[in-house]
Amino acid sequence: MALQETRAPSSGIFGAIKQALGLFSDLNKTDSSQNDNLNPTPHEEYESSYSELQIVQLIRQWKEDYAKYYHDIEPSQTIAFEYWLGKQRGEDNSTIATSVASAGDMVDNQIFPAVETFIPIATRSNPDPIVKADPSAEGQALASAIKTVLVYEADRQKLKKLLKRIIRHWLIYKIGVLKYSYNISLDRIETEVINPKRMIFDPNGHIDVSGKFTGTYIGERKQNSAAKLKELFPKKKMEIDIKSQGKDGTKIEYIEWWYKGTDVFYTLDQTVLGKYKNPHWNYDVKATTQESTDENGAPTTEVITPEQEGKNFHDKPLDPYVFLSIFSTGLQPHDETSLITQNISIQDMVNRRWRQLDKNIDSMNNSLAVGNAFTAEQASQAASALRRGVAIRVPSGDIRTQVMRMPAEAIPADVFNNLRDSRLEIQNIFGTSGSTPQGQASEQTARGKILVNQLDSSRIGGGITEYLEQVADTVYNGWVQLMFVHFTEPHYFVSAGSNDAQTLISIKNSDFLMTKTLDITVKDGSLIPKDPLTQRNEAIDLWSANAIDPLSLFKKLDFPDPAQATDQLILWQMLQKGQIQPQQYLPSFSVAQAQPPQGQPQIQGTGGPAVNSIGPNTPPQAPAPATGGAVEQQSKQLMESVKV
Repeated sequence: MALQETRAPSSGIFGAIKQALGLFSDLNKTDSSQNDNLNPTPHEEYESSYSELQIVQLIRQWKEDYAKYYHDIEPSQTIAFEYWLGKQRGEDNSTIATSVASAGDMVDNQIFPAVETFIPIATRSNPDPIVKADPSAEGQALASAIKTVLVYEADRQKLKKLLKRIIRHWLIYKIGVLKYSYNISLDRIETEVINPKRMIFDPNGHIDVSGKFTGTYIGERKQNSAAKLKELFPKKKMEIDIKSQGKDGTKIEYIEWWYKGTDVFYTLDQTVLGKYKNPHWNYDVKATTQESTDENGAPTTEVITPEQEGKNFHDKPLDPYVFLSIFSTGLQPHDETSLITQNISIQDMVNRRWRQLDKNIDSMNNSLAVGNAFTAEQASQAASALRRGVAIRVPSGDIRTQVMRMPAEAIPADVFNNLRDSRLEIQNIFGTSGSTPQGQASEQTARGKILVNQLDSSRIGGGITEYLEQVADTVYNGWVQLMFVHFTEPHYFVSAGSNDAQTLISIKNSDFLMTKTLDITVKDGSLIPKDPLTQRNEAIDLWSANAIDPLSLFKKLDFPDPAQATDQLILWQMLQKGQIQPQQYLPSFSVAQAQPPQGQPQIQGTGGPAVNSIGPNTPPQAPAPATGGAVEQQSKQLMESVKV
């Protein structure tokens, strides 16, 4: 966590963006050895070069284009959301029946458990960053520090939970949205999930393989109080007061626009609140000069600040949004379909079968024929009493001729089979059939249950998690770009090393000058679901085949401290071979308590029993001197002996 905090200036969002810009970082400052002025005034303004009239004309057209496009997208999003909640089509195929079935409609919501089983499988593991730099000592040290920061930030910002949420959004809204930013007040990187319904897209764009939007513009609807907006945009106080009718607590919706990745606009209806350059970019500093005359009176030009190139991690300015898109043909921003959309017709089939069963069961309970001894009112009372299990009295005549049950015909087995197949098909489409109790119940052996579960993991891992890995990859790269720009002062992070040791590391944007190459990616397959039991069995098999070292074995077995467990194993093996004394393996061991029976051999000078190797056919070993050097040498030999 950064130890230093700054507060946003009172000049509003323009001042905050100016403070955040990298022109004031060490990457864009002159060398103090050449000039004492460490904060040169840049020639370029931070305000966008587009006029307010141009911006108003642009956003008017953008809104119209997106409204036409979104008109066909929104209905499918609404249906998917309703079906996920359990609000589904009723018997007449037009009304919406809730899961409470207040209208008498039976709803067996299979989509919700399928979605909520699918998400944990797809996000079982954390995205593991890989940082590559040049082979120099400085480059490798920087790569290690950056990886530590990325792992720390992923844990602090709960990246795994953010990925879970964008998957849910993708399933419902056909797209998932993440946004990274830099909080000037808290002096730290932040990442949030944006509801896709708040976004405005260029209909001609799509999501590329890296998770970035290819369109010309993108907008995000935001809300804030009138008082906060006046603080951020003091020059537009009058327009904000008119919109809020002078009430500072009124929530006002405005839009944040990103245009070509280079410009940021904030608009309120047809009012431009602010227009700025991308604040997450280190811009070039042009040389500043001063005209003067020399000792002979001739005019000269003195360079006050030399020209300096802004250093960035990205090749060009980019908007701060990352998207999850899987079922896309590249023709539009949203996916053409989703897993929920594909299952709606099958979910309707499940509900119809349940209603069919419900009606048949009701007919079994309610079918009652009565004779002339009952009036219409008495017949109704008799039927109601029998449903409650209450005895009835026949007014007159023989009960066998006056009361008769009319049992309904048995439901054909095909109805039950169709219901079971429809429910299973929903799980199959989501790839979760083997991860549910129903899917595993059909497997008779433990190995069969594991295999069917692995089929789900392999399908989700191969079809979904590789897209999530790319989203995490792009997010990590975005975070590093923010470090390039905003880490103008040292930021400190705690790194957990081996044996739970902690190391305090420091990173600053000028540190990036230490390496010529820097590449950030995510370990391939780090998000693919892995069955813990299978991993443990594989580790044991490798150990039995002498194809794995003990340290890797204990790591795969998820020991709390693999290094300590390896040390104990080596000492134990040395004790079995008689190369160390028991007290060196277990300091609390008492020699007096370990006297052998009469006639049993002892280790010379110890008074304890002789210790042999664990190998069944290995002859007893001669005792070795119990010195620290011998232990270290034997430890080294044992570790080398198990290498592949």
